Amino acid sequence: MESESSRKSKRVFDSEGASMMVKELRVAYDSGKTRSYEWRTSQLKALLRLTQEKEKEIAQALHSDLSKSETEAFVQEIKDIGEPETFQHLSFFYLNYT
Repeated sequence: MESESSRKSKRVFDSEGASMMVKELRVAYDSGKTRSYEWRTSQLKALLRLTQEKEKEIAQALHSDLSKSETEAFVQEIKDIGEPETFQHLSFFYLNYT
C-alpha cells in the first residue's frame, strides 16, 4: 500500500496543469515549430512518390540487411505503402492524394 508521503509527491494533472500545457503548446505553435497542413501533406506525398520511384533500391536494401528476396520484400514491406489502409488513420491525406 502507498504511503501518504508518496501519494502527495505524485504529480496530478488538474486544470492548472492542463492550462500550463496549453500555454506551452501555443508557444511552440506560435514559434513556427509546427508545420502547416499543406506542408505535412506535401511531405507525405513526396515520401509516397519516393518509395514508388525507389522500389528496387528498397528491395535491394531489404535483401542486403535482412536477406529478404525481392518478392518477399515487395509482399511484406513495399506493396502496402500506397494502399488506402496504410493511410486509413490519415484519411484526410488519402482523400486529397487520390
